[in-house]
Amino acid sequence: MDRKFGWTTLGIIGFIFAPLGAFFIALGVLLFAVKAGTDPEDPMVFLCVFGGMGLIFCLIGLSFLGVDLRRRNAMKRALDGGDYVMAKIVGTQPKLNVNMNGSHPFVAECHWTNPDTGETHVFFSRYLYFDPTGLFTSDEVPVYIDRMNEKTFFVDIDAVLPKVVVHR
Repeated sequence: MDRKFGWTTLGIIGFIFAPLGAFFIALGVLLFAVKAGTDPEDPMVFLCVFGGMGLIFCLIGLSFLGVDLRRRNAMKRALDGGDYVMAKIVGTQPKLNVNMNGSHPFVAECHWTNPDTGETHVFFSRYLYFDPTGLFTSDEVPVYIDRMNEKTFFVDIDAVLPKVVVHR
């Protein structure tokens, strides 16, 4: 089964900013190449303004994409490592800071207490674009943890959900 790691808002913003920045860079270079403008220094102004803004947008977009891709790769590494704990699903909650087609995605909140240290760890699943309350096939979910970095984890929420088809 293919696991879904989900995209965060940073990744989505990166998908928008990087191509937008590349477009402005290309536009600045094109206006410079065709010697646009009436004054001799106009092509350089176009290159600096469009190219500079494009470079800023492109670098921000690529940075955001890099951060989200690194997060996704770390989650895949945790899943591939195979070390998991069974965390108790304590509830679901909407992410009110994210709006998708007029609705908010949900996340499942899971708790696991480390028997060695007594610390309770709280994990959140990827975004689910439906309310999963009442659909879970188990009250516990496998959470894959990277043993080299406990901050890297993957909540395998699909393991405790039936196949869901959302109709809009």
